[in-house]
Amino acid sequence: MSSPTSSFKQDPLISYSKTLHDYTLELWTESRRVAEEKARRKLGRMEEEARKQSHNSPTTQRPRRP
Repeated sequence: MSSPTSSFKQDPLISYSKTLHDYTLELWTESRRVAEEKARRKLGRMEEEARKQSHNSPTTQRPRRP
């Protein structure tokens, strides 16, 4: 009688399923990495724009003392 491990390695459907799962997980992981990187860049641009606007806004400047 064969062990569960050897039958796992020999069953083509199980092998295919595992390969497909691993491939799909790799694609999903890469997709999440790209989306998070894109969100970080967008947040950086928004913060930079807010910083530029706050430097140009007269309400954030201190009044000069005579």
